[in-house]
Amino acid sequence: MKGIQLTEYVKGPHQLKVTELADPKPGPDDYLIEVYAAAANFFDILQIQGKYQHQPPFPWVSGAEFAGIVLATPSGSTNPKFPVGSHVFGATQGAYATKATAKEAGMLAVPEGWSFKEAAGLFVTAPTSYGALVVRAGVKPGDYVLVHAAAGGVGLAAVQVAKAFGAIVIATAGTKRKLEVAKAFGADHVVDYTDEKWPEVVKKLTPKGRGVDIVYDPVGMVDKSTKCTAWNGRILIVGFAAGKIEKVAMNKVLLKNISLVGIHWGMYSVNEKETVTEVWKGIMQLVAEGKFRGAEFTDREFVGLESIPDALKALGSRETWGKVVVRAVLQVLQYSPLGLKSQPRFAASRPDSSSAPDPTTTAKLFSSYFRRTLRSSATGLSVAAAATAYKPTYHKEIEAIRKRNMHSKVVIIGSGPAAHTAAVYLARAELKPVLYEGFLANGIAAGGQLTTTTEVENYPGFPDAIMGQELMDKMRAQSERFGTTIITETVGKLDLSSRPFKYSLEWSPEEEHTADAIILATGASARRLGLPGEGKYWQNGISACAVCDGAVPIYRNKPLVVIGGGDSAAEEAMFLTKYGSHVTVLVRKDKLRASNIMAKRLLAHKKVTVRFNTVGVEVKGDDRGLMSQMVIKNIVSGEQETLEANGLFYAVGHDPATALVKGQLETDSEGYVVTKPGTTYTSVEGVFAAGDVQDKRYRQAITSAGSGCMAALDAEKFISELEDVAEEQSNL
Repeated sequence: MKGIQLTEYVKGPHQLKVTELADPKPGPDDYLIEVYAAAANFFDILQIQGKYQHQPPFPWVSGAEFAGIVLATPSGSTNPKFPVGSHVFGATQGAYATKATAKEAGMLAVPEGWSFKEAAGLFVTAPTSYGALVVRAGVKPGDYVLVHAAAGGVGLAAVQVAKAFGAIVIATAGTKRKLEVAKAFGADHVVDYTDEKWPEVVKKLTPKGRGVDIVYDPVGMVDKSTKCTAWNGRILIVGFAAGKIEKVAMNKVLLKNISLVGIHWGMYSVNEKETVTEVWKGIMQLVAEGKFRGAEFTDREFVGLESIPDALKALGSRETWGKVVVRAVLQVLQYSPLGLKSQPRFAASRPDSSSAPDPTTTAKLFSSYFRRTLRSSATGLSVAAAATAYKPTYHKEIEAIRKRNMHSKVVIIGSGPAAHTAAVYLARAELKPVLYEGFLANGIAAGGQLTTTTEVENYPGFPDAIMGQELMDKMRAQSERFGTTIITETVGKLDLSSRPFKYSLEWSPEEEHTADAIILATGASARRLGLPGEGKYWQNGISACAVCDGAVPIYRNKPLVVIGGGDSAAEEAMFLTKYGSHVTVLVRKDKLRASNIMAKRLLAHKKVTVRFNTVGVEVKGDDRGLMSQMVIKNIVSGEQETLEANGLFYAVGHDPATALVKGQLETDSEGYVVTKPGTTYTSVEGVFAAGDVQDKRYRQAITSAGSGCMAALDAEKFISELEDVAEEQSNL
């Protein structure tokens, strides 16, 4: 068979390769499936990069959702549910192949009249949405239901389920095309959630502005949704597609009597098997009544295993809507002396042609697109030829970005305050900036380090504070409002040796683009120690910025710990004494690296204890999910001790994200980009640096935004001078 097998983790979909593999060996309770279509999911992208919560041992075949035909039933079963030849869909590890094994519990029969392509994207989305709205929220006729990211896979499923139960649906999405799609699938009203006033718009759509009864949230917009939720409303927490686990102001939940309801569909097969049966029974009833249809993305066609990298890239760049499905088999209609006859042609050839379904069966396997394309034999085109001639529809801006040698006046690399401030200034100057915000660049979601914080209290203009993610969402919306083209891909290569500067993207390194000027705003990431408990209590007691988070209530009048021995550690510890009851500083060596004056101040402070030759071992917490203790160890004696501590602050340095320009721009001994004092000019004319990538002292959102403004003005001046020179030369 053919498939996409991984023997090591890759940077992105562009590194995936289709290879010849041995057929999978079914276990005694496994079915052998011939895969005709496979769906693309965000978790597939994370899994190939080694970032997903479930990582199989190498080697393994990627992909999860599939639809196909049963080739063999379980050897250990005398009465299999699906006989050979059955059309099935489901989920299993290894769907990106021509053959896969799957267990009976992970499969269902393809609904009558559905194509494999339609069914391939059904197994995860449909039950998640039905289970959330019907089982968990009890949707009923007349309810007002707000569906976020309504043009996504689970979003379109939620829109249809809510409408089937008689609800009034308000759908949110971020682009005109996605709003159109949500409307086409039945939404009564659509709202652009890039408009910062969207909660007010939603409220006005409900009777007397009372708010919605149910919020369906697969993105992570619970906090803002409380503003437009009615008394006794239910907010369904479906997922965190925005890339961050959200923090919610619970006072609003209390005052409106709101219920926060989670849905972890994957665990129902373990904890509530009977509910799984009832949910699928309900879904199939809606399908039979014509109230639920497949939500496969149709703006572009993906055919063959070789197209899976492109499908995942399109999904990761958020260009798509619904479910992105790859067709693994293509039917070709050929001429014979007696007329047209159907023959299956597999995108990856099968070794045993005798196992092919008969023409009557295969005639039912293919989507309506190809049937519509070949309207009559008079065209003289096979479906394969028609597929080759097919021109997919893209958003114009994205299509332009993908063209080889696309040129921009200014390209901004980054996604934090510096990047978006620069984008706003440049867009208002009509320079049409292109901003690459990255796809989990440096392991952080678009928006930078602010997306990993909770409330931001020291950014001007927000007297009641603002969540870090919300602040970045507002900045992004403002960039887009003025015309910035934002691409959710990571720049993988940058050549600054000559102008125009050349660059390519991580997922499409073969496509080269150019720019007259570059603004580098890639930021820096705080070093972590990887202590046991670090992930669990990050932002629930653990932080890497005392100035940012030290004043948060969970730290006030509580014992705190700082790890580090340099000036930064000393400064942060001194700052924390204003809020904590006591601060313990852990220093691995037998002396401080801080300057003499800072060391003296720290050691003399009554609220500070410095523990030399001491390291952190483990972080522990309480039943509220907050840090409460710190296990430490003296590396000389080996003795361990447990401290009462409600906060831990790392002060062990930052790593600037400068790998992209290593050896091309002047950097200091710590890797930070060197800029000309008072400007954002770097050592290469036309390249400007802003934010934490060049600031190792302040590292604040407000200083980053300020330097972003400086970079935009410097770049604007540079572009203007280039244009003046070009005009003078043209007049010679």
